[in-house]
Amino acid sequence: MKKDLKSTSPTLDRRKFLAGVGAIGAMSAVPHVWAESRSAAASGEKIRMVHIGCGTQGLQELGALLQCPEIEIVGVADPNRESYDYVHWSENGLFHHLRNLVGDPHWKADRKGIPGGREIMKEVVERYYHRTRPGYQGTVAAEEDYRVLLDKLPDVDAVKIMSPDHHHAYQAIDCLRRGKHVIMHKPLGNKMKEAMQLVDEAKASPLSTYMMAYGSFGAGDMNRIKAWIDAGAIGTLREIHNWSNRPVWPQYPVIPSDKPPIPDGLNWDLWLGPAQMRDYHPSYTHCTFRGWYEFGAGAIADMGYYSLWPVFEALKLDSAVSASTRFSRVVGLHNNVPRTIRNDYSYPMAAAYRFEVPYKDGSGKILLQWHDGGMKPPAPEGYEQEDLPIEGMMFLGDRGAIVSGFLRQDPKIVGPRAAEFANVESVPTPDTGNWLQVWLDGCRGKGKSPGAFENCKEVNETFNLGSVSLMCQGKKLEYDPQTRKITNDAHANNLLCRDVRKGWEI
Repeated sequence: MKKDLKSTSPTLDRRKFLAGVGAIGAMSAVPHVWAESRSAAASGEKIRMVHIGCGTQGLQELGALLQCPEIEIVGVADPNRESYDYVHWSENGLFHHLRNLVGDPHWKADRKGIPGGREIMKEVVERYYHRTRPGYQGTVAAEEDYRVLLDKLPDVDAVKIMSPDHHHAYQAIDCLRRGKHVIMHKPLGNKMKEAMQLVDEAKASPLSTYMMAYGSFGAGDMNRIKAWIDAGAIGTLREIHNWSNRPVWPQYPVIPSDKPPIPDGLNWDLWLGPAQMRDYHPSYTHCTFRGWYEFGAGAIADMGYYSLWPVFEALKLDSAVSASTRFSRVVGLHNNVPRTIRNDYSYPMAAAYRFEVPYKDGSGKILLQWHDGGMKPPAPEGYEQEDLPIEGMMFLGDRGAIVSGFLRQDPKIVGPRAAEFANVESVPTPDTGNWLQVWLDGCRGKGKSPGAFENCKEVNETFNLGSVSLMCQGKKLEYDPQTRKITNDAHANNLLCRDVRKGWEI
């Protein structure tokens, strides 16, 4: 039976955290009850971790956790027990990686396919520790429900969340309320209100949170780009364009009509979590969840965190105040008559988002445009269209442009003024450090990281607004970040919030 999120936190040794948590929408602000975090983390003992989500990305990144002497993984959780039907970027690459970790080149040689699931991760962790940590006598607990696992292991310090997007906010909020430090992949949440509730929780909490996309701050050369903009190399900045060849996973324009059986070992009800019940289908699971409005956040949230979060930070941009979209359309046949498939359930194969984004100091706003599915913006004057990279970024001013790679690498001023500003000095791009160590320092009480959840509020809020515009067939939506409401469309405003299944409320 599904357990209520609100009923699972330990009741012993609790205290009220003094800072009230900000309200969502019109909800009243109330202080939450927070569980005390275990003192061992601050005293220098190993940080006891639970890993939530045991799919391919979690397994691919597992080595960094295992090799860190400050961490001991004591539990893993995933609704799937074990299977070999996952999706990965290499047919054999993940098996090769895991065999290196367990120290056996023939590990599971009788299995075909791409592995995943809690029993896979449990075995890899145990075998690695037994192989590399002399005297290790522990075992790794494995549960399909992370809440059951945390109830069994109340002295856990921290969690890493690697679940599908629609679980992120719910799991992170629950874990913070239990007194656990949290590290997670993007996004904060794939619906606006749950993501902003997580922002409020993280900001009020003394615990260490870390959004892993913060590591992209050390890529490229955003400081040089900003120095050129500040020096007037392209005149007044008017627009920013960012484009990607994503999605690079199967994208489904229609809801599956067949009903295959639920695979043995998969708790489908638990996989759905806060989402409304629907029939199981493999088109929803593994990496393809990103293509569904209910489960994912699309290509923009899959990759835009890496490219645009540093831009928001450097230019001091606020959340978008409007969003409109254009997108590719799929044509099917109805009674042998071509007809456009119109849906509000899956992301398109290609989309262009147009956001109005203000500066935080109130000095005006710029246009931010995202293009995916292989679409690109028009090349600036003096630049050949075919020279634009398959993924890239462009800063367009009224007197020129700057073109760079997707992560702001190798920026170039386009136009006759390039030589004039070539030697403008800029602060070197800072080293963001080892992503894991930055978060661990926070767990040890050394202060919140710049990668804390609350620091990516604006970029996540902007992306969530764009998704709602897509769901509304591209309509321009006006948004008030102060009230967190869409002001020109009541139906669109309702789409900012998930229809949460009973028992999963936060």
